[in-house]
Amino acid sequence: LYAILGVTFNIVLLSIILNTKSSGLKGYAIIIANGACVDITQILIDALEIPRMVAYDEYSILIFHGFCTYIGNEFCVIMLHLIFHSLWLIAYLFWYRYTLLIKAAPSRIVIQVSIMILFIPNAVPMIISMFARDEPEKSVEILGSLYPGINITTTTHRSVSLLDPYSAPTDLSAIFGPFIVYTFIAIVRRKILRKLSTLAHKMSCKTTKMYESLVRALTYHTVLPVTICIGVASFYLQIIGIRSSLIDGLIFVFASIPAVCKPLLTIYFVVPYRR
Repeated sequence: LYAILGVTFNIVLLSIILNTKSSGLKGYAIIIANGACVDITQILIDALEIPRMVAYDEYSILIFHGFCTYIGNEFCVIMLHLIFHSLWLIAYLFWYRYTLLIKAAPSRIVIQVSIMILFIPNAVPMIISMFARDEPEKSVEILGSLYPGINITTTTHRSVSLLDPYSAPTDLSAIFGPFIVYTFIAIVRRKILRKLSTLAHKMSCKTTKMYESLVRALTYHTVLPVTICIGVASFYLQIIGIRSSLIDGLIFVFASIPAVCKPLLTIYFVVPYRR
């Protein structure tokens, strides 16, 4: 259900962006459209995979039940990196709005190049992680001891050590990345509000209203990374020994919430998109 809603909301947002001619939203629209495309891809892969994650001692085990089991677990890990790239795009959106308040807007080419550069922190660990040593025997041993009732033969699973140098970049970005990005977003949002308060008397009524609607949208966007942090916190719980089949699945459920909610918040709060 969430996949149907998420894909539908993002497609509606893309169609609205394509039919909105507001000159003041061109750069904003490019970032939002990129984010929507990333979210659609992530949601579709997630729906095909139905992933779960188990952390035990130094091992991280990804379990997949869907379509990707026929392709290989290297394909399965793409979704995880798309989640974090989408998070980086939210941070870039905040930085972009702040940039407009202090200097001229960057060109479309600069925005697109910046978005591609932002993907590097996720693309590099994703590529490196494909060389991490998979330990299927360890997966069978751990899953068999934790969940004796699970049918391991019908699932695709990938077990890597958190100490493996090839998996470490992905593990570190997954564990610390959301908290770093959320801190950045909170700081930049505060700068935006402070700058707006000093420039309000210099702006036209129309410009002021547009910025107010964008700030409201960004304010609610600030909350979205919290759900990813909750998902990461579920991973921490497993590391310290608190685990259940519910926690295994909730990690990705919480991480996928922003992909569904972002288009709704944008459509509702950005006035030109609501009309």
